[in-house]
Amino acid sequence: MSTVNSLGYVVVRGPLEPWKQFGTEVLGLQLGRSSDPDTLLFRNDERAWRLAVEAGEPAGPDSLEALGLEVRSREDLQRLADELRAKGVEVREDPELARRRQVQQLVSFRDAAGYCIEAYWGATVDAAAFVSPRGVSFVAGETPYGDMGIGHTFLFTGNAEKSAAFWIDNLGFRLSDTIALGPEPAIFLHCNPRHHSAAFASIPGAPPSGLGHLMLEVSTLEAVGRAADIAAEHDVRVSMTLGEHTNDRMTSVYLTTPSGFDIEYGWNGRVIDDEEWTVSHYGAISLWGHRFLTPPSAPVTS
Repeated sequence: MSTVNSLGYVVVRGPLEPWKQFGTEVLGLQLGRSSDPDTLLFRNDERAWRLAVEAGEPAGPDSLEALGLEVRSREDLQRLADELRAKGVEVREDPELARRRQVQQLVSFRDAAGYCIEAYWGATVDAAAFVSPRGVSFVAGETPYGDMGIGHTFLFTGNAEKSAAFWIDNLGFRLSDTIALGPEPAIFLHCNPRHHSAAFASIPGAPPSGLGHLMLEVSTLEAVGRAADIAAEHDVRVSMTLGEHTNDRMTSVYLTTPSGFDIEYGWNGRVIDDEEWTVSHYGAISLWGHRFLTPPSAPVTS
């Protein structure tokens, strides 16, 4: 069992008005209630929010502010904080940030690549049911496999092996598989049945760090196709066409956000049973599709 239960939320920077339209009309996320006029909160399930957008200029992969990793209890969070401190990791408890994130308790620290990690327990469940403006449902909190979190992140790093080792050794993530992407393979990790909640890649020509993409999974292929059509109507850039990945078998399209990083909008992602899973290495990222439509500022990612 992982120390971490899920990738619970993601915090990014970006222009708020374009994000409001993109998040609701294209992605089908529901606006949550935010007490901060400079922060948008988006829902994709019963939680009060899963994606926060703080006011800022588009910065591409550098738009990432924080990754929220959920643990099950106060005791689990204390154990994680103690173990990190014992290994020399600086850990800071932040009651005010916990209030803003609408969780009961939160600690923050940096991983091996310098990403800000916010580990927490006690996320707020909204009394109002999730209602998508587009009528779509997401594979997130309440699933037959338990809470699988917001989705997954694909992160650029100068040393994928070192980054993955930190998450495995300190956070309890487990290796799903690897894909050939340049001189070093991209590494995919899971903490629950979702095929991967985090992936790391060191790719020539890619940024040395930052968010390559955030994956949001919907419950039907139709929802993916309609998102691509709506993106075209809203002049949203499709950075990669519809395709199916080799490792997680996700059928998805990639849409560029107002912040400049991508959303992978996908369906039918693989789930992992650790009792039966065999780690594999893949020589290609996709079985079909996933063609670039614009010159890539970041290489293809899964």
